[in-house]
Amino acid sequence: MPATFQWSESNGAVPTVTDGILNVNFGNLDSPNLSSPNNRVVAGNHSFEKWIRGRFSGVYTTIDNLKFYKSSGTLPANTAIKAAVNAVFAQPVSSTSLVATADVPTTLGTALVPTSPGASPSYSGYITMQLQTTGAASPGAIATQTFTLQYDEV
Repeated sequence: MPATFQWSESNGAVPTVTDGILNVNFGNLDSPNLSSPNNRVVAGNHSFEKWIRGRFSGVYTTIDNLKFYKSSGTLPANTAIKAAVNAVFAQPVSSTSLVATADVPTTLGTALVPTSPGASPSYSGYITMQLQTTGAASPGAIATQTFTLQYDEV
């Protein structure tokens, strides 16, 4: 029987962990499962950081060779998604992230490598992301971006 995977998000000063999140929508609130029109990021501002992890449960011997990248979606001009992996959790900020500082990779060959989870149930290392905009960013919703966490299971 294979491992069960779900995304998990941590929020708040002392992290509240939500397993099985429905989306990783960026917004102006430090909360999981944001709905798009209610939590807009205004041009020239940044979203709150997203601190997500892969949660693995069920029967497995090892989960390894994790690779995280943005596998589809095009960002509009004057917007960027910054990312980092394996940082120690800190309360998410909406100021310029001191953790998520590199552009999120867009190919498997340049993917970030989160720490592998331990024995079931367990989490991968943190993946920290932030949507950053300039004052010249166009208003409106950003098209869907797809993030992939690829891994090997034994």
